[in-house]
Amino acid sequence: MKRSTGNTLERAADPNRQESAGVRVESVSRGSVAERAGINAGDRILSVAGEDVFDLLDLHYLTSRRRFLLQWETKRGEERERIIRTAGDPLGIFPEPIRVRRCRNRCIFCFVHQLPKGMRRSLYIKDEDVRLSFLEGNYVTFSDITEEEIRKIIRYRLSPLYVSIHTTDAGLRRRMLGNPRAADVMEVMRRLLSAGIVLHGQIIVCPGINDGKELARSLAELSGLRPGLMTVAVVPVGLTSHRRGLPPLRAVNRREAAATLSLLARLRRRLGNREGEPFAVAADEYYLIAGAKIPGRRAYGSFAQICNGVGLLRRFLTDSRTLFRRKRWKRTDAGGTVISGVSPRTYIAGFLNEFSLRAGAGFTHLPVKNRLMGESVTVTGLLAGEDILSALRKKGASRVYIPSVCLRDAGDLFLDNMPLADIAMETGAAVHLFDPTPGGFYETVSNVSISIF
Repeated sequence: MKRSTGNTLERAADPNRQESAGVRVESVSRGSVAERAGINAGDRILSVAGEDVFDLLDLHYLTSRRRFLLQWETKRGEERERIIRTAGDPLGIFPEPIRVRRCRNRCIFCFVHQLPKGMRRSLYIKDEDVRLSFLEGNYVTFSDITEEEIRKIIRYRLSPLYVSIHTTDAGLRRRMLGNPRAADVMEVMRRLLSAGIVLHGQIIVCPGINDGKELARSLAELSGLRPGLMTVAVVPVGLTSHRRGLPPLRAVNRREAAATLSLLARLRRRLGNREGEPFAVAADEYYLIAGAKIPGRRAYGSFAQICNGVGLLRRFLTDSRTLFRRKRWKRTDAGGTVISGVSPRTYIAGFLNEFSLRAGAGFTHLPVKNRLMGESVTVTGLLAGEDILSALRKKGASRVYIPSVCLRDAGDLFLDNMPLADIAMETGAAVHLFDPTPGGFYETVSNVSISIF
C-alpha cells in the first residue's frame, strides 16, 4: 500500500460492501451531453452498450465511443435508456468514488497495523485495489487478484501499475505477507507484462529476512522482467513504537544501508538504463541512514517512484538551485518558523539559510520529533498536529509555515484529527500552509506565482 492517504480513501463509504452493478452520479456538468440526455445527480448508471457498469473505470471506458445505449435509474427509481451520441465530447458525469477493496494480508511489516489509536479513520484502511494502483499509484500485492480483474486490467490498459513484491521467493513472500494462499506474484506479473502492461515494483526490506543475498537474488531475477517491469524501489522497513503483538522486526542500520546502496550501485552499472530509467533505485531514507551523498538527477530517470520516497531530496536540491538562480526576487518581511520532520533537517536548514539571505527576512527551521508514532518515524508527512503544537509551545513563533503534506487533501486535519486552526488558536501565531517544494514555499512567502520547472 502506498504511504499516503488519497482522497478516494478519505471518502470511501463502507469499503467492505460487496460491489454491485450500477454507479451513482454525484454531479453532472452544465450543458454536457449527460445533462441534455436528462441525467441528474443522484441517478444511477446501470449499463452502457449492454455491459454492466460497476465503477468509474467501467463508465469511462465504455462511454469513450461516440455512440452507445445508456441505461440508468433515476433517484426516484424509474429506469430509463437512451442512445447517446457524444460527437467526441466528454459525457459530463462525475460518478461516486470507488468502493475500496480491502487488503486481506497480514504483512509482518504493515504500517497500518503499527498505527496508534485515535487517528483519522481513513488511515486504518488497507487497500488492495488495482484500480487505485492505476488511478493514484497505490501499491498492490496481487495476492488475491481474480481472473476478472486481470482481464479488466488488460482490456482497459490499466498501466502503469505499482506492485509490492518484497521477494521473488514464493514461500518467503507468503510468510512476509502473512497469507499462505497469496498468488505467485511472478506469474501474475509475467502475464500482465506479456499483455503490454507497464509495472513499477517495490521491495520493503526487513533486516535478516529479505535483505543481503536474498535482496540481490530477487533483484537479479526481477531484472529479467525488464523493460516491462520498469523500476523497482528498495525501501527500508518503517517501524513505529506501536508494534505490540506483532512479529519482531528491527530497523535498517548504517552498515546495512551502506551495503544496500553498494549492491544497487553494482546492479546499475551492470544493467545500465533503459528508456532513461534506472532499474533498481533506493529510497532517500537509505542515503540518510548511511550518511551518503544524494545522487544526481540521472540516477532517478523520470522520478517514477518519487511518491515512494525515491528522489524527493534530489528534486528538492535541484529545484532549490533553480530557484536561487532567479535574478529577480521579491523581498519580504514575512519571516518565520518552518516546520518539517527530523530526517530532512540538514537539507531544509541549508535551504532556509540561503532563502533568508535572498528574501531579506529571517526563516528558522523547526524539526519536529514524532512522539505519536515514535521517534524512529522521521518523515514530515507523518507529523501529528499535537507534536507540532508541542514543539511550537517550547520555541515560540509569531509566524509559522507548515508543509501541506502534513494534512489531508482537504487541508484541514492532521493525522491525529487536530484541525489546522488549533495551531493558530493555541499559539497565537499566523499559520501558513505551503506546497512542500522550493517554488511552493517561495510563492507562499512572497504571495506571487512562479514557474521554476
